[in-house]
Amino acid sequence: MAGGNVSPRQKMINMMYLVLTALLALNVSKEVLNSFFEVNKGITRTTTNFNAKNGDTYAAFDAAAELNPVKAGPFREQAYSVKEKADELIVFLQEMKYNLVLKADKRVYLGTESEILDADGDLIDEKALELAWDALTDNQKAMSIGTLSNKDDRHASGDLFYSAKRKNNIATDLKKEMLAYKEFILSIASGDESLIVSINETCNLDDKKQKGKLVKWEEYNFYDMPSVGALTLLSKMQSDVRNTEADIINMLRENIDAGSLKFTSAEGIQIPNSNFVLKGDSFRAQIFIAAKDTTQDPMIYVGEYDSLGGGKYEMIGDYETVKVVNGKGMFAKRATSEGNQKWGGLISMKTSSGTKTYPFRGQYLVAAKTAVVSPTNMNILYLEVDNPLKISVPGYTAGEISAVINNGKVSAVKKSLGEYSARPSKKGKAMVSLFAEVDRKRTKMGQMEFRVKEVPPPKAKVQFALDVNGTTVIDKMKMVNAGGLGAELKDFDFKGVRYVITSYRLSGVYKGEQMKEDAKGPKFTSKMINIIKNTKAGNAITISNIKAKRVDAKNTAVRPLDPLVIEIK
Repeated sequence: MAGGNVSPRQKMINMMYLVLTALLALNVSKEVLNSFFEVNKGITRTTTNFNAKNGDTYAAFDAAAELNPVKAGPFREQAYSVKEKADELIVFLQEMKYNLVLKADKRVYLGTESEILDADGDLIDEKALELAWDALTDNQKAMSIGTLSNKDDRHASGDLFYSAKRKNNIATDLKKEMLAYKEFILSIASGDESLIVSINETCNLDDKKQKGKLVKWEEYNFYDMPSVGALTLLSKMQSDVRNTEADIINMLRENIDAGSLKFTSAEGIQIPNSNFVLKGDSFRAQIFIAAKDTTQDPMIYVGEYDSLGGGKYEMIGDYETVKVVNGKGMFAKRATSEGNQKWGGLISMKTSSGTKTYPFRGQYLVAAKTAVVSPTNMNILYLEVDNPLKISVPGYTAGEISAVINNGKVSAVKKSLGEYSARPSKKGKAMVSLFAEVDRKRTKMGQMEFRVKEVPPPKAKVQFALDVNGTTVIDKMKMVNAGGLGAELKDFDFKGVRYVITSYRLSGVYKGEQMKEDAKGPKFTSKMINIIKNTKAGNAITISNIKAKRVDAKNTAVRPLDPLVIEIK
C-alpha cells in the first residue's frame, strides 16, 4: 500500500465523495438520499475491514518485537503511536456522527439491521437511544450508525458543526485534528515520496472554490448540508484515517526482518472458517505454509493466561499441558455444554535470544445431539391458538435462529431453548420459515407448511349432571339451580380456549303436553325452568339446535354442537 499510487479502493471512495458532494448541492429526491445512506454503510464496512487488517499488522509487530526487541521494538513503538492517534481521530468523528443523527432524528439506533429490526423489518423501539455521547458505554461508542430517518434535514449539520456567525466550531476543531494527524504521519513517511503524495491526496483539507468564490473547508462540508451527506462525509473521513494508517504501518513493517526464529521444515496448512457448510453457501478456508523446527518441540498450554507486559505472559488458574508430536500439539477436549466455546493458551519455544511465549485464541461451536421425528400427516396448527413450536437448525445455536409465519404471528417463548409460539389468524395453510445469521447475513434455512384448522367443538353440559351407565341424569332442582347450559372442551391440550353457548332449544313435557322453548345465550328462560320443574322423574329433557362460539379469539365461526338428552331423576 506504500507503493506510490492511491489504491483502487481509495480511488473508488474518493469518486463517491465527489459524486456525493455534487448531488447534494441539488434538491435531490428521497430515493437518492436513501441510496447515499447505503453508500455510507458501504464505506463504514470498508473502514471496519481496514481496521481488522490493521489489527493483523499490529499483531505482526508484536511477534517481531518478541523475537527481536532491539531491532523491531522501535518500529513497533512508532506503529502503535500511529494507532493511538488514528483511534483518537476515529472516536472524534464517531462522536460527530452520533450527535448528528441524534440532532436530526432525536434518537439513535446503533448496530446492524439484524440487531435493530424485528422479523417484519420494523425498527425495534427498545433499541433506540436518546443518551448523550458521554453516557454511552465503550461498546456502544464502537457500534455503527444503524439508520437515519431525516436524511434531508439541512439544519442539523450546520447547527452542530459550523456556522460563520460562531467563533468556535466543531468542524474547525476537526480540521485542526485532521491536519495534526496528517503532519504526524507525513513526518514518519519522510523520504518515501510516493507515500507522501498518496497521503496528501487522501487527506486534502484545502478550502474549495464554489461559483468563483473560495469557500472554507468547514463550510463546504457541513453548512446547509443534508444530514445524510454530512454523515457520509464523516464516514469517508474515518475511512481515510484507516487507509493512511494502513499505509504507514505497512511501510514500517517492511523495515523489520522478523526471521529471527530458525525453522528446519515447512508444510502446507489449511484452516477452514467452519467445518459446517450449508448447501448453496461457500466453503472458506485459509491456506498457508507453516514453518517448524523439528529438532525441538514447543511447550503448549491450554487455559486462561495473563499478560505481564513487555510481550511476556503466564498461565493462570487450572490449565492443561498438551502432548506434542513432531512439533504439533495434539489437543482434545470433551464437549460438555452447547454454544460457542472459546479456548486458548500459550506456546513456548526456545530461541537463540531466549524462551519466547506466544498467545493463541480460538473458538468452536458445540451443538446438542438431536433427533427429529415429524408426524407428516399431522402437521396442524389450530386457529387463534398459541401453538407451541420447537425450532432448531443443525450447526446453529438457538439464539442465532429466528422464525416468521405468513399467516398470523410467531413469537419466541424461550429463544435460548428454541421454543416459539405460532398463532395463525385464518383457516387454510400457514408457512413457517426459519432464518439464521450466516456470514453476518440473515439467511433463509428452510420452511415447513402447516394446515390450519378450527379448534374442535366443545360438548354441551349442564352443571351437576352425572353420567350413569352412558345416560346423563340429574335431579330437577339441581338442573334449575344450574341456571343454564355450558360448553366443555375435553381432551384438548391448549390452554385458554373458551366457548360460550349462543343459542339452543329445550324440549320437555309441561302440564301433560310436549313443549319446546328457544333461548338466546346460555341461561334458561322462565318457561324452560317451568318445563324442568314439571318434568316427572324418569322422563327426559332434550336440548337441541345447540350453537356455541369461542370468546377467547376473533375470526372464529359459530359451531353447532351435538344434542343433549338429560333424564330427570
